[in-house]
Amino acid sequence: MDLLLEKLFENKSPSEISTMLINLNKVQLNRKEHIKKYYKLRKLHSEIINSMENYIMDGKYNISEHYDTIYNDIDKEIPELNLDLDFNDIDDRNILNDLFMYKNHSKLISITEIYLQKNKFRNEEKIKMLNSMKKSYVGLFKVIATDRNNGYIIYEDVFTKKKFKVIDIAMSSTLKVDEKRMIYVYNRIITFDDISFGTGIHCMMTSEHKSLNEFIKKHKYKNCSDFSRCLLLYDLSKRENDLIVEYNNQYGYRR
Repeated sequence: MDLLLEKLFENKSPSEISTMLINLNKVQLNRKEHIKKYYKLRKLHSEIINSMENYIMDGKYNISEHYDTIYNDIDKEIPELNLDLDFNDIDDRNILNDLFMYKNHSKLISITEIYLQKNKFRNEEKIKMLNSMKKSYVGLFKVIATDRNNGYIIYEDVFTKKKFKVIDIAMSSTLKVDEKRMIYVYNRIITFDDISFGTGIHCMMTSEHKSLNEFIKKHKYKNCSDFSRCLLLYDLSKRENDLIVEYNNQYGYRR
């Protein structure tokens, strides 16, 4: 089998090899019931996100006006950060989506909360997904294990030490955990019934990232909102030089 794979991957780029590994693994994963359910939930979640993006674009949720309500708090938490986000940039847009679609600050109403308050959807599954989004968990995680055969990765929150078993087909298919070079991900986890998946915030780094290590050592977790922490870690991830990442919004990460 190893010789067959070696021949199959001959003269292929790292990106091409990753894609092939993912596609090979998907052949057996796609037969599993929990993966079939995962696909349905991801599709449902994407439909809600698309609706929320249209809600923003139609001027029904003014990001600038809502940000003004917490500006002074964020400025106190991260006075040194000067980060401009562009809704037309796909990575920046994913960050903006997370910041305002989910509850990241006690003084800021999220679009998820507005949708629930206004009874935006009548479909029971979408209402249930909105409630799952409201209860979602966001954090800086270390990837401590993978289960390729079932499409799972195991996250451990760096600060709270909570562990999560999350479906991520791409990462579970391509990543081998290396304790000398750990992978860190800032992500949001949604749990719907017995299925947990990440929303795909584009923040990924390695343990070789010196600024990340300094952040972990010095960060005052309880004194910082999720809003500020997301901006800080996104800024750090953009300066990651030791990791080449391609993002696949349908299936997760490729590296």
